[in-house]
Amino acid sequence: MLKSGKTPLLRVHKLEKLFDVGEIYIKLEGVNPAGHKHDRIAEVLVRDAIAHKYKGIVVNGSVSYINSVLYYADLESLDIVIPLFKGERWKTGKFKDKGILDLRSLKYGSQLEIVTKTAEDKNYYLAAEGYTNIHISQIILENLTDEIVTKLNYKVDAIYTQLSYGYTLTSIHNSLLKKWMNGEIEKFPSVICGTWGKGNAAFKNFQRTKEIKNNVLEGFRNEELSRNHILLDKGLLEQTFLDVNETDGKIISINEELLKESVEILRQKEHIKINKQEAYSFAAFYKLVKEKKIKKGRHVIILNEGKCVINVENLNDYDEVSKDKLVKLTREYLVQYSDSVLETEDAIKNAIDKGFILLASRDGVYEGVCVIVNLGFEEFIPKYHLAYIGANKASKGRGVGTELIQRAIDLTDGNLSLHVDLDNKGAKRLYKKLGFKHVYNRMIYCGEV
Repeated sequence: MLKSGKTPLLRVHKLEKLFDVGEIYIKLEGVNPAGHKHDRIAEVLVRDAIAHKYKGIVVNGSVSYINSVLYYADLESLDIVIPLFKGERWKTGKFKDKGILDLRSLKYGSQLEIVTKTAEDKNYYLAAEGYTNIHISQIILENLTDEIVTKLNYKVDAIYTQLSYGYTLTSIHNSLLKKWMNGEIEKFPSVICGTWGKGNAAFKNFQRTKEIKNNVLEGFRNEELSRNHILLDKGLLEQTFLDVNETDGKIISINEELLKESVEILRQKEHIKINKQEAYSFAAFYKLVKEKKIKKGRHVIILNEGKCVINVENLNDYDEVSKDKLVKLTREYLVQYSDSVLETEDAIKNAIDKGFILLASRDGVYEGVCVIVNLGFEEFIPKYHLAYIGANKASKGRGVGTELIQRAIDLTDGNLSLHVDLDNKGAKRLYKKLGFKHVYNRMIYCGEV
């Protein structure tokens, strides 16, 4: 089972009231283990490297792409090489002691040429963002679109994404095309891309001439954004524009001011955290809203690293939150999976004395609870047991459960077990994604039959 993917699709009610353009959903790709949409690709690339018996990976691309590959390669103990070229001092700061290979003194025709040779010389797998493994990347990212349209019962009017190399857009188009061919959708949602520089001018030129001029690529260069976006090449840009045309979509140019405003609106209205360089998709949506160019409908915005801002605190004693309130919150959040008051009190007392109690909140309002008891063993079974975890219904899709479990894993150094009801399929999927395995079924004596 893949650890990445199946990220929350959050309906943002406050933005719906503010903008009055129908239903608005945000796909929170920042909930992936390494915090980015690139996790979906990186996890499969690492699997591919292992399947072909490579011992290491040469990886080149944006910060987020390299981070994701590093994360999954580390899980499998694969060696990593990160080429360092002229003008890339940012790599030394971001990836110090992570396998930097200094190639600044070499003369080469293109970066792709030298990273390919480096991988061949070392007999390592090559992961060069936007230039290698494109087919794999597109297939994997089709799952992202599948998750969106399936969740919304195949009724979507527009999907907003960020234009970088273009393979996300192509994967969206491929997924929609398959669903149209299978009769699952009647018409294509429009695909709207947010980009920087003169992207919109380049697209309009393409619509008119069906050609990409070499000098049009200069409009995409922006030094401040170079760490997260590598310049598109002619072939990739051409395919991207074709896919936009096919979906009756648009490419929207975004400036710095609009990016900052978008980040602030997401944080203030919906408590969503997003890096400015990853806010182009929302900025495109926001720009069209401001220009009154959006019709009422069902809009989906893909945020490559968006996630909800959730505060998780570890309670040390009852003085912070009363025992009665903890019992009430725990039973309220677990609903049909809750235990009796006495059982819940017993677990909470153990957790306060010898384990951990975690409370998740936003703006001072509690939204989730996690009770971790200490079983007292060192070797026989895991020392800690996740007794209860639950979240407010209104917080569904915000990743509260994921944040609580990840903090529980950190606090216990992974020396943790949990139990889950056999019919709670959603919880079982989440636990497996976060690294838990089904080891055995527990049976409790209830008297002779």
